[in-house]
Amino acid sequence: MWTKNRGKDRWFQGLCLGLGIGAVLLTSSPALPAAPDKSPPPAPAAAPAVAPAPEIIFLGKFFCSIKRQVVLPFSAQVTDVKVRPGEPVRKGQALATFALQPEAIVQIRRRLATPQIKDLEVKLAETDRHLAELRNKQRSTRQLAEHDLAAPQSLRLLEKDLGLLQKEKKAIQDSLAAERQVVRDDQALLQDQLGGAPVSGGVPASITLKAPIDGHLIWVNPELREGAVLPPVQAFQVGVMDPMVLRAQVHEIEVMQLATGDRAEVSVESLPGKKFEANLSRLPWAPLTSALDQPSYYDVEFIVANPDLMLKEGVKARVLLRK
Repeated sequence: MWTKNRGKDRWFQGLCLGLGIGAVLLTSSPALPAAPDKSPPPAPAAAPAVAPAPEIIFLGKFFCSIKRQVVLPFSAQVTDVKVRPGEPVRKGQALATFALQPEAIVQIRRRLATPQIKDLEVKLAETDRHLAELRNKQRSTRQLAEHDLAAPQSLRLLEKDLGLLQKEKKAIQDSLAAERQVVRDDQALLQDQLGGAPVSGGVPASITLKAPIDGHLIWVNPELREGAVLPPVQAFQVGVMDPMVLRAQVHEIEVMQLATGDRAEVSVESLPGKKFEANLSRLPWAPLTSALDQPSYYDVEFIVANPDLMLKEGVKARVLLRK
């Protein structure tokens, strides 16, 4: 029994010894070379995509860079219309002639009359007369006072009255000079309203409206035609159409990205295929309204060249600005 068990123990010890030696050999043996990697090389990394430039798009309308109104200042009958809308005009060019109505002639005559000046001239003459009388009285009183025939107090009172009268004369002279200047200015204005006709010789029978600037006639009063009688009213509009001004209302978020001098591309729906270049010329720092319950919009302006006069006032445009 003991012999049999002892044989089993020796066999088991030998097995363990063999397994330990194999483990040591496997651990100490050099590693086998790895199998070659036959997978394809990685593809080169793609270049980062370039983000497109941000675009700002908004709508606006065209306006003449300079626009002047021509007003008919008096009630008159149209006798001749010399121009039509769209025609170029030069400063001082006659646009239309009118025959003044009787009530207009009366109004002009009242403006030419100067009763205030006449009243002031009369007051000045009376003041000069009083001054002369006081001076004579002053000389007489001084002579009497030198011979003790008049009280010195009387002489002092006369000198005081004389000083007050001289101040009154100075005030009348200043008022007269100011009134004369007003009359001269009003006569110059009246002469301009009458189309340059002199007013010194009386009221002319007709007046002529003239262009105030070089430009184009962009609007004519629809009631203005030969034979029509018009009250004081706007008769014409003359505008400078090259360059044009493009006005747009831009939200506060977009305004913060704009700067004076920025260039933009302008397209007009009524002119398909046409592109215009615009330069930002005016960028306000205050919005149209500052109400807290409303968004802030800014009224910006662009300058657009218009040599061919293709753009007209009031035309809507689309503005594209790349930053």
